[in-house]
Amino acid sequence: MHLVPNILSFTRIILIPFYLYFFIKERYLTAGILFSISAISDFFDGYFARKYNSVTKLGRILDPFADKLTIISILILLIYSNIIPRFIPIIILVRELLIFTGSIVSYILGFDFINPSKTGKISIFLLYLAIVLQLLSFKTVARYLFYIVVPLNIFSGLNYVFTAIRYLINKNRK
Repeated sequence: MHLVPNILSFTRIILIPFYLYFFIKERYLTAGILFSISAISDFFDGYFARKYNSVTKLGRILDPFADKLTIISILILLIYSNIIPRFIPIIILVRELLIFTGSIVSYILGFDFINPSKTGKISIFLLYLAIVLQLLSFKTVARYLFYIVVPLNIFSGLNYVFTAIRYLINKNRK
C-alpha cells in the first residue's frame, strides 16, 4: 500500500498529455472524463497516503508537482481556447506559478514547507469541478463556480504567501 499514492501521482502526470490532446482536438467530453480521473486520483493519492501513513520523501515532491503540472497545463489551454473568459485562468495561473516557483526555491533552500490550507484545498477542488463541468458542457454551472473560485484562489494564494513569509522569518530566527 505504500506505493499506491506515488503510483497515483505518476498516473496524474501520465494523464496530462492525453486530456490535453483531446482538449486541443475539441473533444471536450473525452478530455473532461480523463481530467476527472486525474482529479479523483489526486483525492485518493492523499487519502491513501494519510490512511496508511505512507507519506514518502518522493511523494512529498511528486504529489504537489503532479498537482501543479495538472493545473498549469489545463489553465494554459483554457487561456487560449476562449471557452471561458481569459481573465479567469490567467488569475489562477499567476497564483499557481508563483506558488510553484516559491515551492521550488524553498525546497532548494532546504526548507520543509507548508501544507496547503483548507481554503486552498477547497479552491482547487472547486477549480477541478468547474473545469470538468465546463468540459462536460455544464457551462452555466461551471461559469458560476469559476466566479467563486477566483476570489477563493486569490485569498488562498495570499494566505500561502503570508504563511510562507512567517515561516521563513521564524526559521531564520532559530
